[in-house]
Amino acid sequence: MGEKSVPVKRKKRRRRMPPVIGVILVLALGAIVGVLGGLHISGLPIANLPGGISLKEILHPSELESKPIVRILIIGEDETAGNNSDRHGLSDTLVVLAINNETKPKQVRLISIPRDTRVRIPGHGTGKINSANVFGGPELSRDVIEGLLGIDIDYYLSTSTSGLRELVDLLGGVYIVVDQNMRYTDRKQKLYINLKASPEKQLLNGQQAEGFVRFRHDRWGDSGYKIVDGKKVAAGRIARQQYFMRALANRVLALPTKRERAAVLSEAYEKGYVKSDLNVKDWNALADFMKDIDPDKIQMDVLPGVPGMNGQASYWLIDDDKLPAVVARQMRFEGPDEEDSATVEVLNGCGVAGVAGRVADKLTRAGFQVTKQGNAPDFNYDHCCVITRQGRSAGVKRIASLLNCSDIRTEPKDAQGSDQLPDITVIVGRDCPRSDNM
Repeated sequence: MGEKSVPVKRKKRRRRMPPVIGVILVLALGAIVGVLGGLHISGLPIANLPGGISLKEILHPSELESKPIVRILIIGEDETAGNNSDRHGLSDTLVVLAINNETKPKQVRLISIPRDTRVRIPGHGTGKINSANVFGGPELSRDVIEGLLGIDIDYYLSTSTSGLRELVDLLGGVYIVVDQNMRYTDRKQKLYINLKASPEKQLLNGQQAEGFVRFRHDRWGDSGYKIVDGKKVAAGRIARQQYFMRALANRVLALPTKRERAAVLSEAYEKGYVKSDLNVKDWNALADFMKDIDPDKIQMDVLPGVPGMNGQASYWLIDDDKLPAVVARQMRFEGPDEEDSATVEVLNGCGVAGVAGRVADKLTRAGFQVTKQGNAPDFNYDHCCVITRQGRSAGVKRIASLLNCSDIRTEPKDAQGSDQLPDITVIVGRDCPRSDNM
């Protein structure tokens, strides 16, 4: 565990995002930006975006299928830059959101990155990731996070701390269950938090909402766990932010018509509450696509790691062993869903030494739970084969895609002895790549 070294790289020219993605992010989740605890990103206001987007363009199949996965960096900037528009403050929150544009309904996943994550920032040495925004704004933040996660990020989306307050007030507040008393004052940042716990949902105004997502002065700080009804559940500021993201998205979706939803977020853009480099303009037409996303089904995770000290500074220290599986699942849609924790066995069906181990390693890196390796009954398999016993169709399809395997078989759930076998069996055939870098 520790810091991540991030290479300096030349930014590529970014192609326009398919309009359907824009609506999912901005209308269903873009309002969410404000949820992330004090955000601000420089970007073009909607009035300055080039060209309009027609409904015909939105519905064109090639637009919808042009990019399988789109990723957006949501940056939250605090008020440390003051009123100087040429400067950037610390990123109070960093979230990378990924959308699978090929599934129906569309899948949305995200990773929250603690502000104190220890990284190496190109040109500025080692420090907390929230300082990248001060040194180089959203572009440097994007560079650092791309290097950290090993993925490309297409766009950014943000609002300022004041933008969060104004956006929530524009929506008439947001309904939240406050599960503990929260009291904190920071006069320098003009932050005054005074919320009382209640088992019932409370309608929080903009100032109260800011306090809810920025409060970190309890035993869990940014991130931790607590036991509720015998179960381990996430706790701390990041968990509250993720909960608030869903609540705010649902508040937008609760507006009676697509025209009202579009009007609210268009006004948010025009007034600068929300800023982005998304090429999206026709809010009324894009509002049609809000139905594709269910905010309650958004899968959320936290950058794996633990709090710790390095010298006199406190950091979030990355768990390098767990990071690849989280990135594979959340950012590349590989491996099992959180609710699809299938067990997998890998069997050598071709007689090539070590091939089962290499495939098992590949599936483990993708987030699957490989419980057994061994030999198949014989070595006569020309092609790989994937067998499912417990109806784990989603996991089976991902495995088949990872291994370029077209032979998928289903055994009855009540087959004799099936309850003693893993949920999924992979039999490696002669067509499996033999490189160690599969």
